[in-house]
Amino acid sequence: MNCNRLLLGITMVMLIFAACRRQWNATEEDMANYGWILYEQVDYVGSYEWFSNSVREDENYQDGYNGLGWTFGKLVELDSAVQAFDVGLTKPQNPRMLDIVAHDILAGLTFAHSALKQHSSAVAYGDSLIWLLEQQIGDKTWTFPHDSTTNYLDVHVTLALSYFALSDFTESLEHVQAIKTALNPASPPYVVDTTTIIGRDQLAAEIEYLQNYLRGR
Repeated sequence: MNCNRLLLGITMVMLIFAACRRQWNATEEDMANYGWILYEQVDYVGSYEWFSNSVREDENYQDGYNGLGWTFGKLVELDSAVQAFDVGLTKPQNPRMLDIVAHDILAGLTFAHSALKQHSSAVAYGDSLIWLLEQQIGDKTWTFPHDSTTNYLDVHVTLALSYFALSDFTESLEHVQAIKTALNPASPPYVVDTTTIIGRDQLAAEIEYLQNYLRGR
């Protein structure tokens, strides 16, 4: 008798569990979150699939486009990355997101356009992000939530590179100085004469040094 009751109880629990599982459907947020798990595991083909599912589920889900952009970047499909980021920038922020997704998108657009040697666009998006960070109360920095080695200093060095490519050496120098000050607030001002060939060569060498330093940190 007791055995029969136990079996009946187990059967009921299993039936309830099965019914609950049938009623649960993954949301666009669930899909994007799993996409980020795969992204952090360096499974970019998998993350592409889940971010694609996310935006198919809800074409207004901003973080899905954000994930697609960063995934395309890792797959070196830079035009597709720009397209995904551009769409994401037009979508609203999910109120449940703790991070500001638009900041991630602006950084992604900065990196993608710079890699495509579209330096005017890189400058436009990078400066927009730096300006937004400067308006923040308290922490005026940005760190990519899914790779802590990528942050606002990478945006600054990309801007230094793009401004240099545009022959705006004064702005390029300012971004180099911003990086050096962030790394060591006590460091003296970095001064080179960018009106000369030698000074421009020195600035280019410093940008390259900072790029390598930031990649290796």
